[in-house]
Amino acid sequence: MVLTSVVPTDAARRQFAIGTGFVGSSMHALGTVLAKHMQQNLRMRVTARPYVGPSAFIPLINSDELEMGLASSGEARVAYLGIDTDPRKNIRTIARIMAMPFAFIVREDSDIKNISDLKGKKVVLDFAAAQAMTDMSTSMLRAAGLSRDDVDVITVSGVGPGVEAVVEGNADAAPASVSMSATRKADATVGIRVLDLTTENFEEKLGDPVTAGIRPYVAPAGAFPGVDSEMQIFALDMFIVVPAELEEEDVNKILDVLHNNWAAIQNDYAGLVAFDPAGFVHSSQTVPYHPAAIKYYKSGKGSAIWDDEAENRNQQLLDIWN
Repeated sequence: MVLTSVVPTDAARRQFAIGTGFVGSSMHALGTVLAKHMQQNLRMRVTARPYVGPSAFIPLINSDELEMGLASSGEARVAYLGIDTDPRKNIRTIARIMAMPFAFIVREDSDIKNISDLKGKKVVLDFAAAQAMTDMSTSMLRAAGLSRDDVDVITVSGVGPGVEAVVEGNADAAPASVSMSATRKADATVGIRVLDLTTENFEEKLGDPVTAGIRPYVAPAGAFPGVDSEMQIFALDMFIVVPAELEEEDVNKILDVLHNNWAAIQNDYAGLVAFDPAGFVHSSQTVPYHPAAIKYYKSGKGSAIWDDEAENRNQQLLDIWN
């Protein structure tokens, strides 16, 4: 009994793990950078833990077995609402980190130039371990005026295997983050082309960006492999998601590291160069913010603004399960 009285409580965690995508994905690279800076500044063990996709680690966050993870608004929405799975009602977000550029890619020697050219082609569209990615890829087709019935659908486990299918000639096209190392490797191996979206009224065809999980994005010429001229592609807003039960002290620690070391984090991960902590509160949220994060932003400690619009948006998400 005496020993029990002096054992430290679990009010603050002794180590953090960050759920990310597979090794070679943009999100694993980002998670590794975040882990590095958290470990250096918090003086505790922090690791980036790769999974095939968010659908594999979000259940662990929901059950408070994993401290945090990186997921797109679409992936988080599918999990929170329980679309084709059990609802993960106990996940929360603390910050929107960036918008990741996303597009369909083909081999450079392909005659396919535009998403609308995919009709009748073999297209990676279904992801066994990432239902949200399936939904987003279908939305990308819809924006070009196509449906699933217009292509020969190929199923893979994750984004990486989809890129490999294109490289190996087993698929004509696949959706991918145009900034991830797997895409750069494919470009170095066989050469890739990013498909443009120039169809009329594509925004209306895409629908609500929050529901679709993606939004339009203009990629500058030369910004990414396969982008030789300015073109219209897509972007996924990426969030840090945590358990609803994560302690306020730990939420504050994470947000303090992000705010106090943002320039150094940007230096280590070039994909963040156009983003800053002012965007940590964002209208593309699809799960509620953690109460401690809301308190943090309301206090003025960060540069993001928590206003009435953010409050109303957050409450609507909470009311889904209240």
